[in-house]
Amino acid sequence: MKRLSILLLLVSVLSLAALKVEGNKVIFTFTYPQASTVHLAGTFNNWSTTANPMKREGDTWITELELKPGTYQYKFVIDGGKVWKEDPDAPGYTDDGFGGKNGVFTLASKDGKLVILAPAPDIAGKIELNEQREENFSIEDNTYVVIRFYKPSAKYVFIAGSFNNWSSTDTECYSAGDGWWEAVLELTPGVYQYKFVVDGKDWTTDPNAPAYVDDGFGGKNGVFEVWKENGVLKVGAPRVQMQVEEEKKVEMPKENVVKSVEYSIDGKLTETEKKTAYFEGTGVFKVAYIARTSSALYVAVELDKPAKDYLNQDLLVEVYTDSPRMSAVNTRTFNGTELAKKVGFRFSINMKTYAARKRGSFFAAMGDNTWVLQANPFKTAVDEVVEFEIPYDVIGVKSGETFNAFVVVSVAGKDQVVPAQGVAVKTPSMISGNVIAKFVDKVGDDYGFGTYTYPKDPAFAPYKGLWDITEVTVLENEEAYVFAIKFAEMTNPWASPKGFSHQLINIYLDTKPGGRTNTYKEGARVQFKEPWDYFIKIAGWPDYGQVFATADGKEMPEAINYEADPADKVIYVVIFKKYLQVESGIKAYILSMSQDGFGTDHIRAVTANASQWTLGGYPADSKDYAPWVLDIIVPEGYTQEQVLKSYIPGQAYATLVPIVVK
Repeated sequence: MKRLSILLLLVSVLSLAALKVEGNKVIFTFTYPQASTVHLAGTFNNWSTTANPMKREGDTWITELELKPGTYQYKFVIDGGKVWKEDPDAPGYTDDGFGGKNGVFTLASKDGKLVILAPAPDIAGKIELNEQREENFSIEDNTYVVIRFYKPSAKYVFIAGSFNNWSSTDTECYSAGDGWWEAVLELTPGVYQYKFVVDGKDWTTDPNAPAYVDDGFGGKNGVFEVWKENGVLKVGAPRVQMQVEEEKKVEMPKENVVKSVEYSIDGKLTETEKKTAYFEGTGVFKVAYIARTSSALYVAVELDKPAKDYLNQDLLVEVYTDSPRMSAVNTRTFNGTELAKKVGFRFSINMKTYAARKRGSFFAAMGDNTWVLQANPFKTAVDEVVEFEIPYDVIGVKSGETFNAFVVVSVAGKDQVVPAQGVAVKTPSMISGNVIAKFVDKVGDDYGFGTYTYPKDPAFAPYKGLWDITEVTVLENEEAYVFAIKFAEMTNPWASPKGFSHQLINIYLDTKPGGRTNTYKEGARVQFKEPWDYFIKIAGWPDYGQVFATADGKEMPEAINYEADPADKVIYVVIFKKYLQVESGIKAYILSMSQDGFGTDHIRAVTANASQWTLGGYPADSKDYAPWVLDIIVPEGYTQEQVLKSYIPGQAYATLVPIVVK
């Protein structure tokens, strides 16, 4: 037998203290002494934060669940959702879609008992190709995999494997006469392991398996792969994938370059939307148009007739991409077509179900050519054409970076990939430009006017610097003004999609006569010496942390973009010029506060004494007129302490003084 080193997702039986089976129950344990409450959330309870509370025993939290055999993802919810933690001793992990991980395990029935099976992801294993074998695999009706097994002494035979959670009673084999038994399996493309279970007790390795892998018990499992080739189902030994080659460099196309265009996700293709790179297909797949903006990838797919005419039919329209920050990679599409480059993400519109669901599905690669459904939404439309809008945040692409995209149309399981080699998409570099202003701020002054202290929860470690602005640099380029706001510390314990959890930034711009002197919404508890015209709000969660508003209340979130560089502890806020009316230069108020998803305008409260979730040091004699602002940039001649303490108890908020940007 010849041994080949491949990348393969091995299955092993685990016995872990953090996750174990007792009788018919799965026992979950989690050590987190600083928590007040812990709940178990996962796919088994629709990710409820309240359905399964855990009981405290010393420093450990415990709960038990009765679960049917299957594969599950889970996480621990600390103190009502303030912190979500993955199990450090989980059997396996998968991307949670927000930059973190979910624990994952498979519960299976083996020898009449429940056992926990788990992937050991991203490890190189040894398989043995079985070159001395009698062919016992075949395909029927281009749908079923048939495996023959010779055991004349058997009374009955079942097949157990990764395709049925290793159940010894789910998949019975049929007697084919003369001592032969046949297993008939309907499988999607992928790599599978298996054994035969004879007379309900003897787990037997197939002597004619295409290949073998260690079963974790000192024996061997059979291994085979199912794939499609030109629409034809194939089965055999796993196609060898040698140790990962050096990644191919992204090459920008010399022609047909992806451009920035104005578009609407409405299922209709305008002449403006066509003014970008386009790639022709054949048959049903007519043309794919690919464009980009500062924040998203746009794809429109034109079919051979109006797309809505394909609703309720067996047709998939999909976009596959890579990313500089892929945590796992696949090499093939859902239907098994080999792609020219490794990909990490799949965006799919299933025309058979779209009329009822009216949304697309987003999947992340598992590293073994399978795909796991994720929660991140993206915009789609189906009418005359099929349209996608894919935010760069979802795939982890930042300003100025390049990634590859493939458009795939599948009719009855047969793929057409356009362009065959993929297309390189370079995102606009919005965080460059000429420096027009720079402000250096005192280090260690994220204490308001001098008395504010940090909350006590461990999520706020290291208990300094999280709201401390140390420097602001303002850049100007052809399209935008960029505020680069640097902090002393930046952490992300709550796994925000933007890469930072604690900072809440408010920027008020004065660019023309008139405006307002009160805050856009209640919460900060300050007022302004000179009227402002535009308000910007930035937090780690874009659903409420991407706000651009005029003084008269018109909101246009598309007027800004932002991203963080956690390594350098900088948040870049990009304000597009076309949305600004600048008549008298630019003055700015820059406020740093603590983000709280449940707070007034998402601002964390400051109370007299610090608690688990509130800051401390608020003066009771202010009669609620002291600010909730922790750090500001002040002009020369002023101090932060002086400005933030300028409130009048019971009468007036502190009056902030603007800095001159331009």
